[in-house]
Amino acid sequence: MLNRVLVAAAMLTVVASPVFAQADIKCDQAGMTKLETDVSQITDAMKKDYANKELAMAKKAMNAKEMDKCKTHMSNAMKGNEPM
Repeated sequence: MLNRVLVAAAMLTVVASPVFAQADIKCDQAGMTKLETDVSQITDAMKKDYANKELAMAKKAMNAKEMDKCKTHMSNAMKGNEPM
């Protein structure tokens, strides 16, 4: 029984973390500018390419007023700057 509770708690943590991380992302011009600066400082070529693609999709979503998509793509672009 305790094992099931622990597994459920772990699963909830994994699912909830990205949701809470997106809550503080602002899909606006200031947020895009900061993200562009962060992406430009990525040194790993593959991560930088991935982040630039996500950034482009975030900008497209922002212009289309699709804020949830914008936040998702911004979050994905930020992950390109995180160490693995």
